[in-house]
Amino acid sequence: MLLHTYTPCVKDSQLQVRSARPSDREALGALAAALVRMHHELNPRRFMSSEGIEAGYGRWLIKESIEPSALVFVAELAGQVVGYVYARLEEKSWNDLLEAHGKLHDVFVIPSARKLGAARLLVEAACKELERRGAPRILLATAVENEPAQRLFASLGFRTTMVEMTREAVST
Repeated sequence: MLLHTYTPCVKDSQLQVRSARPSDREALGALAAALVRMHHELNPRRFMSSEGIEAGYGRWLIKESIEPSALVFVAELAGQVVGYVYARLEEKSWNDLLEAHGKLHDVFVIPSARKLGAARLLVEAACKELERRGAPRILLATAVENEPAQRLFASLGFRTTMVEMTREAVST
């Protein structure tokens, strides 16, 4: 299902956002692995890293794409998958003091396709679909070091509601 089409500042190219298909598994795995590596490079003490995650993450995202409570959309530029978003409807959480909500878990666009509107279109499509499915609000988390993402999310109406803090174990 094609969700959005946008003509970026790339001659003879079109940016499209659509639902993920099983044939996207390899591309999704590569994108998700790049997202994991990016976070690990930003803050290796906070974000885990693992070798060989492409295949597993690709399988996971395709499996999630057919779950009724989840969605996976991809951004395509000139026929190449250049980004994705993974989101879910989440149940009430007493641990987090949250009513049921939508949550954006992953948003990633390859560096060469950034600043063309792909991330914006992916987030907007995911939010619209989560709202259509009944999410009264949508949450996300972003690395404190990822200021460009924070600016994008703020421009789309997200506001800071929590601050995660970490303390490393003290050796005795």
